[in-house]
Amino acid sequence: MATKRSKPGKIHLRIVEVMKRFPDGITGGQIRQELEREGLRPEDQTHLDKRKRELKTWFVIGKRMSTALVDGKKRYLYSYEGERASVIDEGSISQKLRAQIIGVAHGRCQMCGKTIEKDEITLVVDHKRPRDWGGTNEPQNLWAICEECNGGKKAHFSSLNADPEMMKKVISHSSVHVRIGELLKAIGIGNRTPSALLEVVADQDDWQKRLRELRYDVIGWQIDIKGYKGASGKKQTDYILRSYKPWPEDPSGTIRRFEQERERFNRMRKKD
Repeated sequence: MATKRSKPGKIHLRIVEVMKRFPDGITGGQIRQELEREGLRPEDQTHLDKRKRELKTWFVIGKRMSTALVDGKKRYLYSYEGERASVIDEGSISQKLRAQIIGVAHGRCQMCGKTIEKDEITLVVDHKRPRDWGGTNEPQNLWAICEECNGGKKAHFSSLNADPEMMKKVISHSSVHVRIGELLKAIGIGNRTPSALLEVVADQDDWQKRLRELRYDVIGWQIDIKGYKGASGKKQTDYILRSYKPWPEDPSGTIRRFEQERERFNRMRKKD
């Protein structure tokens, strides 16, 4: 049975109409003021911020920091940029799970470390692996980060120019070795695969070791490394697939058994 697609509610649509009147951007506080002038009921004001966050499900909403002070501070400006071609984030995160993820963070952004108390940040629940790349609403794929980190992370993923369907296919594999290898194959022999993309696909802290293991004789892949300085001056690394062989029946198991045999051989050699 097909899942019924969600639609924006009356409050969502009223917020959008306000945004359309301010194409250069409007703050969250100003949205509230405009709606109050239009007769927003007190019971609807309680969840107004939540309704504003939910807009991204159906609409493309721009968000940037104001250059001028608003009420004595720089504030985020929101702008309506159009309808989405398809609804995203179906099966949204429940309030209970959202509260659980926020609670685990203890008031601190899990990306940059800034706190609500000292830095006056707002925490949002975000997907570590984007939904359109196959990320789920499971707790292990969620974290609480500040709005600034959330915006920067989305911009970073967008800059990688990765095809969502390709990423879904790659990420669907259970073996970390296969996820890494299939990404390299999808990018293509002789082409550069950014380390940031490999890190997301691998979803492991020691993903570089997993990549090196693809060079073992039992797998037999040839992979080059290309280091360089990015536009910010920070050192970055790309990986280039030169050749590959068909996967064995159990790639990760084959690598594990190879390492066990090598360790056993090294122990025996030391005894001799």
